[in-house]
Amino acid sequence: MLSRVFRSTYRVFAVALAALAPGCGSGTETGNPSFQAELSYSAYSSAPQLIGVRDLGNQVVVDSVWLDLDAVRLVEAGQCAATDPAAVSVPALGIGDHASGRHNATQFALPRGEYCALDLPLLRAPRDQIEGGVPQELERHSIMLAGSLADGTPFTLLSAATPTVRLTADSGSFELSRTQAETLITFDVAIWLADLDWANATRVGGAIAISTQENVALLAGFESNLARGIALYRDADGDGKLDDVRVRLAHGE
Repeated sequence: MLSRVFRSTYRVFAVALAALAPGCGSGTETGNPSFQAELSYSAYSSAPQLIGVRDLGNQVVVDSVWLDLDAVRLVEAGQCAATDPAAVSVPALGIGDHASGRHNATQFALPRGEYCALDLPLLRAPRDQIEGGVPQELERHSIMLAGSLADGTPFTLLSAATPTVRLTADSGSFELSRTQAETLITFDVAIWLADLDWANATRVGGAIAISTQENVALLAGFESNLARGIALYRDADGDGKLDDVRVRLAHGE
């Protein structure tokens, strides 16, 4: 059986859902034939001169962004205030490194429709999924970041937070259709890390460990930034990367 962990030979799931065309809609259209959609996922930095992803930054370089992601729910337009909203489920990506440069994505069938939000749940990685290059430290955690400061000090960040992050449509709703079928969920490490107090972090053995036991204030700062650093974009060329002309569809708060 295939593990939820994505190996290098696996085309890792990227958020290519083709969530475009803002508008006011009324959800999916009954009887519409389904089409193949793709949702891709990727870490990036909106301030690469400060926080780099596998590239030099003046403050921090992030080498890996491990996440355990559950099934996504696309909430139909007009349902965002409902207690039990009508939604379309997208298969879980599972465990993956979103700073690896690989194209991480899930493909699924979807009828044409409009959506007011996307819900992205995080999970704690179980022991039996720690395999195939996944770091042992991720066990019982949902997030693991690793990298170094500009002075060469290595750091790791472990979070066991399991929120369901809601990405709310920028323009009330967005459309997914056969011609707009690829989208990208981005994880902005600049928003996650830029305002952390690295200078006053406790160092042990020349390294910074951020967890519920060490440098707790830095962990709290990261977790408070988590949702704001996640967004949904159109992926016009379906490559699992931000387009040159970026069209944001939804954002976390």
